[in-house]
Amino acid sequence: MENKIQAQKPTLKQSQLLLYGFFGMFLNTFYLMFLAYFRLFYLTNVLQLSTGVSALVNTLSVWGNVVTMMLAGGIVDRVTFKKCGKFCSWAVIGGIGMSISFPLLFSNLGLSQSAAGAVFVILFVVQSISYNCLWVAERSLVGPLSGNAADANSLAMMAQQGSTLGGLIFGVVNTPIMNFLGGSYTMTALLYGLFILGGTIGMFFLTRKYDLPQEAAPKAANAPKQPKGSFLKAMTGPTIPFFFAMILNNCHLGFFMTLLAYFTQYVLNDPVILSISVTAGSVAGLIGAWLSKIICNNMGKKKAFIYFSILTGVLYMLIAFIGKTSIPFLIIRVAIGCFSVVGGMLIPVFANDIADYKEMKGETDARAVIQSIAGTTIRFGSALSATIASFSLAAVGFSATAEVTPTIINSITYLMAFAPAAVCILSALCFIFYRIDEKEVDAFRAEKAARLHAAQK
Repeated sequence: MENKIQAQKPTLKQSQLLLYGFFGMFLNTFYLMFLAYFRLFYLTNVLQLSTGVSALVNTLSVWGNVVTMMLAGGIVDRVTFKKCGKFCSWAVIGGIGMSISFPLLFSNLGLSQSAAGAVFVILFVVQSISYNCLWVAERSLVGPLSGNAADANSLAMMAQQGSTLGGLIFGVVNTPIMNFLGGSYTMTALLYGLFILGGTIGMFFLTRKYDLPQEAAPKAANAPKQPKGSFLKAMTGPTIPFFFAMILNNCHLGFFMTLLAYFTQYVLNDPVILSISVTAGSVAGLIGAWLSKIICNNMGKKKAFIYFSILTGVLYMLIAFIGKTSIPFLIIRVAIGCFSVVGGMLIPVFANDIADYKEMKGETDARAVIQSIAGTTIRFGSALSATIASFSLAAVGFSATAEVTPTIINSITYLMAFAPAAVCILSALCFIFYRIDEKEVDAFRAEKAARLHAAQK
């Protein structure tokens, strides 16, 4: 059973919430956007790999990122820095790894095609381990920082708003930065790696006092044994519907972003609307992140996720009926950007709830593993949907070098509308089976916060 949290107020200061969003997802966004927009272009146009080799390298890299996210939680949970803080220390370690490996990834060493491709995959895996450990640590810090559910929601909202705002700023400043650095991918990647390093150092000092070792909660005599750092062993109880629902939830963005260029080019016949759509979606996401907190406070997190996932699916379906021209499509895009944020913002919040729930039930603490499961759903969903969308385009007969017939145009429209709609609705159905008593978990959090406060006196 789930309760509303409208009577609760965050115990954290507004400055702490803002700094968490800034040090975390805001600065990380520059890395994510640069990697997403320039990875394939760098392979084909700078390293001059063939299209086939580039596609293979890109595919291996993306799925390698999924695997390393599955490992990241185990790494963070198994290795603890007791005197410095468990999660905030790993944030800094990840930042250091990023500042070194990211510019190396975008360094042209003048190798042969096969050697250059192999080195790129290896370096991509190395930087993925660094970033995924950093990501798990940052999201795991929601637990130690949160005195109640309102804190967790507010931290998630700030992370989402920071991410969206970072994306908007990246779109404005990236080209001038690259021009200033002489078009160097290596120096640009180095600069963004240093952004992350600075942010993780700031995160360390912001969160360290909350992240120091605390008195362990008493373990129930009949609590299930769960080896520390075990990804599969953490897949019990509410983690199961969460895992599948969030994979499906993240698929809709992968479908949308993969198919957007084809839809605007061949269905709308308006390539300019692509950039407008991306910008409008970012602005809508910023507004949606703010609205999400109000919606969740009044409706409850589980209901909000289910209802707005279904609403997002319905909006996608409207594309097939009224979204075949630019203005109606843009309106639908803004609505999707606003309402779909509810699901994305709640992923780390639900993961934090599951970690607190398992701790309350006396299971071995595996907070980082739970957050790595959350991160895996994001990466798995994106990789899976991008792969399906790519093969679907081939299945309907699309070829950039051949005439695009009305039948193919209709197929692109249906893919754009019904593929993301289906995964959104399936995600909502899966999440019906997610059951955590929020009142019980909130009472546990309050007791834990009281113990921490007493220990600090």
